[in-house]
Amino acid sequence: MPTSLQAIATKAKENKQHRFLNLYRLIDETHLKQSWLFIRRNAAYGVDRVSANEYDGKLDDNIQNLVEKLKRKSYRARLVRRHWIPKSDGRMRPLGIPVVEDKLLQVAVTRILEAIYEQDFLPCSYGYRRKKGALEAVHDLTVKLQFGRYNFVVEADIEAFFDRIDHDRLIEMLSLRIADKQLLRLIKKWLKAGVLETNGEVTHPVTGSPQGGVISPMLANVYLHHALDQWFQDVVKKHCQGEACLIRYADDCVPRARMVARPSRAQLFY
Repeated sequence: MPTSLQAIATKAKENKQHRFLNLYRLIDETHLKQSWLFIRRNAAYGVDRVSANEYDGKLDDNIQNLVEKLKRKSYRARLVRRHWIPKSDGRMRPLGIPVVEDKLLQVAVTRILEAIYEQDFLPCSYGYRRKKGALEAVHDLTVKLQFGRYNFVVEADIEAFFDRIDHDRLIEMLSLRIADKQLLRLIKKWLKAGVLETNGEVTHPVTGSPQGGVISPMLANVYLHHALDQWFQDVVKKHCQGEACLIRYADDCVPRARMVARPSRAQLFY
């Protein structure tokens, strides 16, 4: 982790109420070149049909132009290309594919957010995090079920979660840690970016963050950290007797409890 991001991580860990300013200025040529290393070269192209390899051919010029647009506040998020992939149950999953420039900028912002929120995320959160993934979630779930003492085990999946994220509430949640209005405006641009559908129609979703967008997993984790993880930690556990535990991978979660003391709270738990 670069020194600048390490300093942010240290500050976030030491002070859980600190709101960060001057994050937007961190997105310079050096930060963008480092972020380019995280771009998949074989990823699908966006509406401009420019591949990662083509963008890489003039990387220095492209990054310099991007930095200038950011300084002039003239950067605009491009349309997101809609792509559909089949799910295991026969339904289709909508993906949103940004152009390469937007992907690069989203990686740069994601790295900044990661430095902050990795200090906040609870141990129950496994999805889209470094050194924590599906295998770790399954292992810990297996151990908990084998050796824990629970009366209730619930498997839950938030239907179409990425399509239904409330933009205003997400920005409110981000504002608890981020006081940099320029960075928040940048994130809003991606949330509000239009979608080019497969039939050529352009839609403007009022909720959601496109699956396929580089920053979407981070934004989803921030949202669920406040709406689910923290709620389970601060509210649900207080109304349980004995053990209570939550394991969440993205929008899939498995809450477990030994006993829920009050029926009205039990309904909230489910």
